[in-house]
Amino acid sequence: MNVQILTAALLAAAAASCGGQPTPHSAPLPAEAALTESSPAAPPTGAVAASPAEPQGSADAWSVGDTIPSGQSGVPDIEILEVRGNGTGPACGMGKTATLAYKAMKANGEVLDPGSRPFTFKVGSGMAIVGWDKVVSRMRVGDSFVILMPEALAYRGRGDLKFEMELLSVK
Repeated sequence: MNVQILTAALLAAAAASCGGQPTPHSAPLPAEAALTESSPAAPPTGAVAASPAEPQGSADAWSVGDTIPSGQSGVPDIEILEVRGNGTGPACGMGKTATLAYKAMKANGEVLDPGSRPFTFKVGSGMAIVGWDKVVSRMRVGDSFVILMPEALAYRGRGDLKFEMELLSVK
């Protein structure tokens, strides 16, 4: 698939998940389309959560194996596969405008969208896939990790996806 088309779809998907009505699960990747469905996500599993926008765990730090609930019956939770950095900046939350660096891959690591430039979207608006709303709403500026997202929270027919994500800023 053309990288420009994929990038456009991923950007559109991310934009769709950040505000407004949810978009269909058949939406393309951010470079292909907007992320879908937005609803508040529970914090990752672990210790007691300080607030919905903060990760659970010791000292609000993400850890490998933490999960973010899918919020959908029969849909696996989003899993943190690798933590590259725990941010100390402001928490995102729903309704804020987030800018993140990302790379989208199939579960086997095949790159779908190299995320050649940061993506900005309003979290919970439907500007991105529902899974991005759930994850980004819980991130702090500086958080950086690799997640495994169930197909039902991303793009139907593509299988589970991996995303490298780093929250760069929140407004």
